[in-house]
Amino acid sequence: MALRFPPPWMIVLTGLVLNILAIVVSSLVLDNMVVEQAQYRERQQGNVYSIQLAWSTIETLERKRESMLLHMDNSTSSSSAVTPELEEAMRGQLGVWVSGEVPEITVENLSQVIMLINQAQQSQRTRIDDFYLDNLTLSELLQALEEQMTLYKNIAIFLQIFGLALILARDLARRN
Repeated sequence: MALRFPPPWMIVLTGLVLNILAIVVSSLVLDNMVVEQAQYRERQQGNVYSIQLAWSTIETLERKRESMLLHMDNSTSSSSAVTPELEEAMRGQLGVWVSGEVPEITVENLSQVIMLINQAQQSQRTRIDDFYLDNLTLSELLQALEEQMTLYKNIAIFLQIFGLALILARDLARRN
């Protein structure tokens, strides 16, 4: 019983189909993955920027605390009260950065004002933690996506090489 090989045109057609399949994998699947990868990276950069803004807010709140304490110290050491205009300006500036109503800035209300500043800073630290954890998750997703991309690239290369080998097999069969 003789071994029958498929006709040469069938081998060439199979090789062409495998090459077309490799192109589809490369262009459609991998291009979609590249777009997804770019979106993840963009989100990571946005998170980094948000972290920088939150740290800036924490530092600004610290400067406001120092400024308030300095004015309070100056007013108690010089036996002159903080002028109502200065106190109102300090409350207005602080009110922009903390949530809630800022009480009158006096020695009696100092602990409340400092508590408001501490709460605002803690809120920013929590935001920083959330952005950082989101970036860690995005890094894991990017790593998994890159592994998938490598797999699909390898599959596409295999399909291309195998398809070309089938196309060349027709020519080699003809020579023999």
